[in-house]
This record gives sequence, structure tokens and C-alpha cells, in this order.
Amino acid sequence: MSKICMTDFYPIIPLADNAPELPEQQGNKTKYWLHIDNRLFLFKIGRPNTGENWAEKVACELCALLGLPHAHYELAVWMNQKGILSETIVPHGGRLVMGNELLAEINSTYPEQQLYKVQDHTFGRIVALLSSPDILLPMNWQPPSDAIQNAVDVFSGYLLLDAWIANQDRHHENWGVIRYGEIYLAPTYDHAASMGQNESDVKRKELLTTRDRGRHISSYIKKARSAIYLNKSEQKPLHTLDAFWQLASKRPESAKLWLQRLGDISPEQCQNVFNKIPPSEISETAIEFAMKLLELNKKRLLEVKP
Repeated sequence: MSKICMTDFYPIIPLADNAPELPEQQGNKTKYWLHIDNRLFLFKIGRPNTGENWAEKVACELCALLGLPHAHYELAVWMNQKGILSETIVPHGGRLVMGNELLAEINSTYPEQQLYKVQDHTFGRIVALLSSPDILLPMNWQPPSDAIQNAVDVFSGYLLLDAWIANQDRHHENWGVIRYGEIYLAPTYDHAASMGQNESDVKRKELLTTRDRGRHISSYIKKARSAIYLNKSEQKPLHTLDAFWQLASKRPESAKLWLQRLGDISPEQCQNVFNKIPPSEISETAIEFAMKLLELNKKRLLEVKP
């Protein structure tokens, strides 16, 4: 990592001991809601021996580089527990309706309460639902070009992000809409299961240096799977790259736009994001591994045109 001034690091925001007010029930991580300056935030504690905190922050900054509408995340600490702080994406009086609830509204047999290995969480159902003209583009977000015509075109960008960062957690509670008078596609959120954050440095180094092509990082990245199934008869979900290409074949113009924006992001811009993560939060090996993962996945995405 290049030497940079301490003030160039992303801050780690200290939270008062009595700051958390109400536990968040969704998901399998420890989360608390709290108010700061009369604004509502969610504090999420990363699981031990993982890089979930840095991965969430890095993914947030990569979303910004792509121009995607996204939840904003900051590193934070509460009573010596490190985590991620994010202001709610839902305006006062609005409601986030996640994918599982949306799909259950149109299919009474949909397994709304099941979180993992949901074979009914299919590509076709998601696209059909998000193609509704009732679902508007995300609130307060300006599309980068006329290629973005509807919510599906924005979701295409979410799937490109997943393929780039190897996010394997696009399950049916990790996308949705915001109901606030009208219905808006929600910004993308929850990207911590990405960039090999759960691997040990020993394994990262092995994957980077091994001569065994089957164990090399170039093979490792091809195993990343979405939580979206091609159809309900499939036993395994789509690989993250295939999920994006499925949508790219249906909405080629928006896919080309997101690919162009990905192509415009330089390695130096990505390196700068990692350089700003405090060294206490990420290792040199984790940075090297994540940078290589981003490089290889970007190349894979740009090799094929929709």
C-alpha cells in the first residue's frame, strides 16, 4: 500500500454506548437502528474473522464510481465492536418492500420466509416484476443516459456490480422497492459478501500464487454464484456473470452503458479506494487479492458484448 496521510483514510465513526435504540430483525447479522442529528441510521456489526466491514465500504465506493444508486456506508465502532453505519434509504413515511414480499404478492405459493436456496427466486420473475411501468427509477437519482428507461435497466447495473465484485448475496431480501406515494426501485444495498472478504490471508496468498490452475484465483472467481435461479427447476443459482448476461440479452442498451462505465474505471481509482481503508481494517494481502479479483472480473465482463 502506498504511503498516504492519516487524514486521507475513511473515518471510523465512534458511536456512543447508548446510541443503538432498536434491534433490526432482518438478516442474520447483529444490527441496530439509531438516530444521529434526527436522522435514522442502521449500524451493522461485521462477523468475526471476516472482512465484511471493509467489503461493504469498498463496494459502496465502487457503486459511486459506476454511478449506481446505492446505500451509503461508513466504517463505525460501538463499544469496541466494529461495523458499518448506513443512513436509511427510506424517507420518513415510506416503506422498503423487499423482493420476497413483492414476489409473494403476485404468487401466493412463493416461499417468502425462506432465505437461502430459494429456487422460486428466478430471473424471469424478477424481470417481469421490475418491468412494471408502476415501478419508477430510484428516488433522487439522475440516470446517466437515455439508455436507462426503466427499473430493469437499473437492476442490470446491480447485476453488473455483483459480477464485478463477486457479490454472492443478491437474495430476495437484498433488492426491493420503496413505496412512498409512488413506487420506486430501491438503491442497491448489502454487498458485504464480496471480494473474497471471508477468506484467510493464507488462502488468498495461495490462490494468488499457486501454479495449480484449478486452484488459482482465475478459477476461483468463476465459482461465484448469485442467489438468483434461471428457473425453479435448477438445483443451483446462476453464476454472477451469467445473471448479468441473462439480463444483458434482454436489455442490451442499458447493459452496454454499464459496461462502458465499468470500462472507464481505472485500476488507480480502485486502488485509491482500498488505500483509504484504515490499515487496522484490511490487510495488504486482502487488498492485493480484491484488486486482482476486480481486474479479472472486469476483463471477463468486457470480453463479451451484449
